[in-house]
Amino acid sequence: MISFYDWAPAQQTHQGNGHNPVVEDPVAQNDTELQKAICQKIQDAVDISDVFNKVAIHAGKASPKTLVYAVHRIARYCRLRRQDIGPTRRAARFLSLLENLQRNLATLDAQALTDLSWSLAVLNHREKKILAGLCHQLFARVDDFSPANLAISAWSFATLNYRDDLVMKRLNRQALGRLQDFEAQSLANLSWAEATMRFKDDVLMHHIAGEALRKMDRFSPQHVANTAWAYATLGRRANALFEALEGRALQLLNEDAPDFVPLDLALCAWSFAWLEHVGPHSELLHAIARAALRRLDEFSTQQLANMLWGLDHANYVNPSFFETVVRWCCSRPISFWQRAAGEEMVSVMTALRPYASGHPEWRQLEAFFTTETLRPLARFLCSSNTSEGYVQGLRQLRTYHGGALYTSWLLEEIGIVFLGDGNDTRVSQKVEDLLKFYLLPPEPRWLPDGYEDDDVQANRAEIPSLLELLDVKRRVQPSSHFIALHLSAELEVRTADGRELRRSIWRAVPTRPPRRSGLSFVRGEKFEDHGAPDDDEPGFGMKTATLRDYQRKHHAEVTALSQVVEMIEEMDGQDASSPLRIAESEQEGNVSGWVELFVPHYPCSSCIGALVQFAKRHPKISLRVGHDDWRHWLRRLDAQWDPQDLRHHMLSINARQLRELDQHIGEAIPASYRAALKGTLGSTGFRDELKPVRGEGYPKVDTTPAAPVRQTFY
Repeated sequence: MISFYDWAPAQQTHQGNGHNPVVEDPVAQNDTELQKAICQKIQDAVDISDVFNKVAIHAGKASPKTLVYAVHRIARYCRLRRQDIGPTRRAARFLSLLENLQRNLATLDAQALTDLSWSLAVLNHREKKILAGLCHQLFARVDDFSPANLAISAWSFATLNYRDDLVMKRLNRQALGRLQDFEAQSLANLSWAEATMRFKDDVLMHHIAGEALRKMDRFSPQHVANTAWAYATLGRRANALFEALEGRALQLLNEDAPDFVPLDLALCAWSFAWLEHVGPHSELLHAIARAALRRLDEFSTQQLANMLWGLDHANYVNPSFFETVVRWCCSRPISFWQRAAGEEMVSVMTALRPYASGHPEWRQLEAFFTTETLRPLARFLCSSNTSEGYVQGLRQLRTYHGGALYTSWLLEEIGIVFLGDGNDTRVSQKVEDLLKFYLLPPEPRWLPDGYEDDDVQANRAEIPSLLELLDVKRRVQPSSHFIALHLSAELEVRTADGRELRRSIWRAVPTRPPRRSGLSFVRGEKFEDHGAPDDDEPGFGMKTATLRDYQRKHHAEVTALSQVVEMIEEMDGQDASSPLRIAESEQEGNVSGWVELFVPHYPCSSCIGALVQFAKRHPKISLRVGHDDWRHWLRRLDAQWDPQDLRHHMLSINARQLRELDQHIGEAIPASYRAALKGTLGSTGFRDELKPVRGEGYPKVDTTPAAPVRQTFY
């Protein structure tokens, strides 16, 4: 990792690849006409190799800004001609060119720095020293950057997955004061970057939405899709913005000239469905479906999966569309599906399965899905593994769940009995009791010594109120802290003196998020948050995985199994203060019985893995699991919740602030939110108070070029 304080402009003037030093010609580098002539020669280059030749011919005479133009030209060649960027990025002459620029970043103006950032993003060049140097310059000279420069810089760092919180805060504060100068493209780029980096800046997103409303008539299909995706990803309902985006999308979809590409269609379908901004008979979804059928052959597996996921989760009603897509999918060669990630296959198969009856080719596609996606996941979850191997294995499989229709197959494959969905009579009482639990008002209490597992009121306070779940933060898939499951169990053991000891469990178990100190990124490095001591080993040794940067060890399924293990430990007569760690090779316990879980949403792969581990360690205990689909669970709650019940109007601080912001899009920040934010943003945290200030004090980093990798290419 690059030191936080070791940036310093290097004084070297030689190439870093072992060649003879290049004699710098300051007079030539300051000759404007000569630099224009060199740029023209670079522009006239017939290919990337010719660009490198032109740079070599004028070595020492080309200014750093001209060298940026060369890198930019190379990036444009790769982008427009769709060339493989790997050989270019590894070429010795390209690395030498970047070494020179790295030493001269301080001489570049804002436009050149932006062009260099964009070029590195297009070429996917992630060498951290040059990115840290670019961040240093952006931080120090942010007031020199135009609105387009700010947006493109943010887009570039997000594309490279390089996040530095200090830089992003400075960039965002600068953008706040100049949003009125942002074009539609810049607004879309900036919002996309914030969402891609998962950088939470509610104030900026509030003002971007307001500015987007004023400039909606200038939005292209790409702008609509990227903006909708950004706000959906960040969980911002922003009803006024989504209504305007829907209207603009319909206008563009109904015009002859502009057309949505598959990526735009996929992002729109996913985004509007994620926050339930569209319904089964949505005019927007009808327009997306019509456009998709025209361009079906252009879809990638990821784009197809995202679009079908959105249509499916919006309960879109159009059997003829889905049947057409089923026929198209069945006609694709196996090589097409072999490129798909596991989660993409789950989304496609789940969306199309209800419409696939009567298509003989569907059985072949489903067999491929079962063989290549579900069964490898089941085998992996049942295999022995180290904690690190477990995490890495799940990430490589890229199958994060089995979906609403295939999780039952996955459970049966690994030996766990499936109890059915929320409509199954076997779980009807559990569903009723869990609904009653959700309908209880959350009433937090001060409990310094904690609380018992069966304390209903304390458990209910762990999850949000219904106003927050069903309105402010409503979405078709839940955050983990929205989930409470129903746990029931009957356990028994015969003690050494012949007595029969029985224990019963019948309770709701909420997710208990760990107490965290926060998450930060410096120089592209993620600093893991630190939990409380009791957060380190949840599940009594059960392995869990961090997938998509989300920890899974405090999911409700793991919490419930932990409570059962505690009871087993007590019944086995072991010391309750020592966590139970039963290795697979050790003798099994004496406790027998059954455990049943009903979850309002299908479990993730990590939680299914925890179920497998529990079943292996306690073979005398029968484990049975049922689940619903969260979107259906929301409708069950909708049917019973009284929106006028003020006891459920209690909101978390974040939910209250988001509600105020989203209700006042296009207006000033609400006074209550403004006062709360001043403690962290200071007096320059708001658009009407912001004055661009030249940044100083950004920690320095070393720009000494890394040892070049010798290549024969070019």
